[in-house]
Amino acid sequence: MNTRVETGYPLDNHRTTPIPAFAQFARAVHDSPNIDYLWLWDELSGWFPGKLWTTENTPAADFIDGDSTYDPFVQAAIALAHNPDANIRLSTDAIRGGPAELLRKVLTLSNATSGNVVVAVGAGELRQTKPFGYKRTEGLQRLEDILQLVRRLYDEPQPWTQETNFWHLKNATIGKHRPEKRPEFWALGGGPVLLDIAARYADGFEAATPQAIQTPEEFSETVEAMRKKVEGYGRDPDAFGFGIWSLYVCHEDPEVIDRVLANPIVRYFAGQFGRLDQKRWLNEGETPVMPDGWHYAVKWAPFEQTDEEIQRIVDATPVSMSRKAYHVGTPKEMAKLHSEFVEAGAQFVGWLDMTPLALGPLEGPESLRRTNEISGLIKQAAGVGV
Repeated sequence: MNTRVETGYPLDNHRTTPIPAFAQFARAVHDSPNIDYLWLWDELSGWFPGKLWTTENTPAADFIDGDSTYDPFVQAAIALAHNPDANIRLSTDAIRGGPAELLRKVLTLSNATSGNVVVAVGAGELRQTKPFGYKRTEGLQRLEDILQLVRRLYDEPQPWTQETNFWHLKNATIGKHRPEKRPEFWALGGGPVLLDIAARYADGFEAATPQAIQTPEEFSETVEAMRKKVEGYGRDPDAFGFGIWSLYVCHEDPEVIDRVLANPIVRYFAGQFGRLDQKRWLNEGETPVMPDGWHYAVKWAPFEQTDEEIQRIVDATPVSMSRKAYHVGTPKEMAKLHSEFVEAGAQFVGWLDMTPLALGPLEGPESLRRTNEISGLIKQAAGVGV
């Protein structure tokens, strides 16, 4: 059974949220006793195109620009200025930055807290790369470069030279000073190539559920295979971490859950991303909304979709599919399910509640309360902190 179970709750990353309000919310998350990480994402644009981002679909559209985002590393520094003992978790991709620059940012944050700093690095998304002149097809090779080079830059302070897929480092060093706690770099995503890169160079691996990994049983198989792969590269599998991003809809009232699942924004997400492998829908009695071979990370360019295509996706996504695209239930039901993921090997659970998106930001405090309750229950079940 796990002796390490940590959870994270996302902080709002929209520039329309005033910094004082952001700092106040970061304090509320940090003060939640069962939530361990302040969690931020590196996104240049939001998830929902203009046709969907309306007050009819979400009250947030009245005062939040969904595509105006903060720099998460700057946000993390602001959060730590108000919470200097907080744990920070960030996600970014390997395409939009270099290894030395990324490591320096992370070491800066590590010096700003007595807590832990963890960065999950993925191979990138088309929506974050193509519009801004980056090449999504370089993602996996750049991920390999980033993960091996940040490790070597940290471990070997004397100047050294190495040529990788995209980088030729010559007499590279970032100096000898190191923070009190070593930051961790995890791999984010899936697929055999990414998992192999993770096993060779990363400190851990995490993926979305139920979109990429549907069940605790499937996650257990992934954990077992990855531990063998890590050990095969001469590394300690017990030092390698495993995590999930849980996309869920949680409420005590089933009628409210039904309303959230029927929301057009929630259905749009479900149709495109509810299963990263669209063929998996066929095994669940659902007709895939997107074409065969569709994977959002390499195909989805939201601002290239016409209004007609956006509406088609919403209309083609029944509530039954929406319900299967997320983990759904009361706090106690969510705690039971996620305890099974913890038993399967999850040491980190990142919470992504769709409820405030559909019902509005005023639902945020209640969502945080429920998430704290769920986190406490899964820790209690795992015997952590008791």
